[in-house]
Amino acid sequence: MTSPSSSVSVGVGPPRSITPPRPLWWADQRQAVGYLLLGIGVWLFVTLWVLDYPQTPQSQDAHLNEIMVGIVVFLNGMARLVRNPSRVSDGVVALAGAWLLVAPFVVGYTTNAEAGDAAVADVATGGALILLALYSAFALRISQRLFQRQSRRA
Repeated sequence: MTSPSSSVSVGVGPPRSITPPRPLWWADQRQAVGYLLLGIGVWLFVTLWVLDYPQTPQSQDAHLNEIMVGIVVFLNGMARLVRNPSRVSDGVVALAGAWLLVAPFVVGYTTNAEAGDAAVADVATGGALILLALYSAFALRISQRLFQRQSRRA
């Protein structure tokens, strides 16, 4: 069968081997989590200046810790924007958040006189990363179940 406006052949009906696409909300969720991770990564880079840490060895240790975690989180956010996230990337984000939660106590910058607000910022940011990783893992699981159900129907 040919189209009236051209000589291109147009098939009738859908091909038989179509697999349904993932739900649209999954793409939106993946990008939203990616952008949030980029923002958190940038936040971890600039906390030294935004929160005006004192010039002590503890605050320098805190900021070095934040930069290391910030690099991991930022790269993970970039990767989420160009590829599908996996449980591994969610695990990496959760581990980064867990490290930020315990780092003030392990590294030793828990008091305000030593490192300013670094401990509070790290604990809050670590908690946010853990919640974001849990949300992403939960959304990935739901998306996989919906995809499997749609594949079975097709």
